[in-house]
Amino acid sequence: MHVTPSAPKVRQVLALLALRANTTVPLHQLVEELWEEHPPSSAATTLQTYIYQLRKLPGLCDPQLTGLAVGSRTLLTTPGGYRLSVPSDCLDAQEFGELAARGRKSMERGSVAEAADLLQRALTVWRGPALSDLAPGPIVGIDALRLEEQRYEVLEERINADLLLGRHHRLISELTALAADNPTREGLHAKLMLSLYRAGRRPEALEVFQRIRRVLTRELGLEPCSELQRLHQQVLAGDHGLDLPGGQTSVHGAPVGGPPVTLPPDVSLVGREDELRHVGRMLSEPGGTEGPRCVAVSGAPGAGTTAFTVHLAHRLADSFPDGRLYVSFGNPADPLTTDEVLASLLEAIGHRRSDLPPHCADRARMFSAWTAGRRVLLVIDDVAATDQVTDLLPADAGSAVLVAGYRRLYGSQFKARADLPPLETKLSSELFQGTLGRDRAPGDVPGLRTMLALCGDLPGPMLEAVALLALRPHWSIRQLVDWLSRDRPTFVDHQRPHPFHYVVRRCGRLESRLRDALSKLAWESTGDLTVEQAASILGRDADEAEELLEELVEFYLLDVDMASDPTTERFFQYRLPPLVRTALRAMQQVRTCV
Repeated sequence: MHVTPSAPKVRQVLALLALRANTTVPLHQLVEELWEEHPPSSAATTLQTYIYQLRKLPGLCDPQLTGLAVGSRTLLTTPGGYRLSVPSDCLDAQEFGELAARGRKSMERGSVAEAADLLQRALTVWRGPALSDLAPGPIVGIDALRLEEQRYEVLEERINADLLLGRHHRLISELTALAADNPTREGLHAKLMLSLYRAGRRPEALEVFQRIRRVLTRELGLEPCSELQRLHQQVLAGDHGLDLPGGQTSVHGAPVGGPPVTLPPDVSLVGREDELRHVGRMLSEPGGTEGPRCVAVSGAPGAGTTAFTVHLAHRLADSFPDGRLYVSFGNPADPLTTDEVLASLLEAIGHRRSDLPPHCADRARMFSAWTAGRRVLLVIDDVAATDQVTDLLPADAGSAVLVAGYRRLYGSQFKARADLPPLETKLSSELFQGTLGRDRAPGDVPGLRTMLALCGDLPGPMLEAVALLALRPHWSIRQLVDWLSRDRPTFVDHQRPHPFHYVVRRCGRLESRLRDALSKLAWESTGDLTVEQAASILGRDADEAEELLEELVEFYLLDVDMASDPTTERFFQYRLPPLVRTALRAMQQVRTCV
């Protein structure tokens, strides 16, 4: 059971007692932590209240939850103070210290691989900065700094072990990020220099020395320490003393061969040439210095955002010679987390998943560090929110990002946005008939037009319809239209082609209030809708109805036009695309989309 006191000062008391677990904390230390040099006259009484509140927490009063003997009390009043009695294995700081000690003993025995594993296990106990959820006083603040310093000591010891094991290739990204976060920590910069040197990147190793020297002289008026200066001279001289110790085996890290390319297979597109040229120009033209060029591409269900971004990424191979990577957040009803997507990216550039840091921020720094100085194109698919993209962005303006969105996206990350419109009717007819095959060219031209209109002239639903006709070669296009248009439940099997798939997937992104509103509109509205008409159907006031309508427009599940009546109070009118209306009616309840 995880129970956290809500009151800040109660958390401070618990933090200090936990840091001094199984020892008595004097009253004066608790008072100093809470009020520093200005305690109130009621300090003793107030402190007793805080202790009483702590004792009400389940984990501090129930022996079965604490692992202590029955009859024992966890939070004890002692002469002159209080003591928190807890089992030795229930504190993260204690587990961290024990694993670190075991790692150091393994290193002393010469078991370097075992030491590296134990030290890494110690580091994974950390979930973020020590005591980051409270504003510490003077005593807890010092302990937090002590714990952070211990973490860095163990981190450097683990890096030393990895260097002995020849893991310099995969250390470079991690050390680059650590050096950027700690610009005056000379030990980390020394390890980065050594890793780069052993990886055959001597010019970059020398640049690391120049960079920290500039920082130290400008900010502190100091020259680098003697160890760093000696390492600098050894790198200049190509000293073989910096090579791996004899007999060591190098452990492979990031690839040293060709650039990583993880794009899905290319597909040909119909009718997107103007958009391809426009977005390609935004991505490949030289930019400024404000970060990577990031373009969000979105459209109606089945507009082909994935095919568009993948095809364009294949086209731009020459503009991004250092890699073209594809990742997806997957099923919209159960999307991957950002740290899972980052793990896929880091695996693509050569890291083992089992060796990755556990925290999303650390993984993001590793990927950003790898992209620094490179020209990489990243395609991010199945995106529904701007914050999914933030931690995936490359380091600088040499790279670019193509985002395929489920809705219109906004934010400072995006240099531009592009909507994929439906195809022109002539082009959609060519796509449909060309995929269906000339041997099945439909003689029913009105039926074909009805089919294309039902699909909204969108490539995805049209290709699904063609695939369904291929499974049912005895059907005409008119039969397929009639079958799709029946107002009765339709089971949409995701393993079989169906033009409604794209609406089903898009509905999976909606909150229940939006799904319910869309379902009512699909059944009860006909033709264009004003805000007032929608408000009547939805049983809401006009302002609430307008907000729901506009959110559905963001997901491309409603179209919008200027109102035909210039005297109307609201300026817009809305309508459901035929594909959305038909799909929702056929499924009867939009909640079956989830």
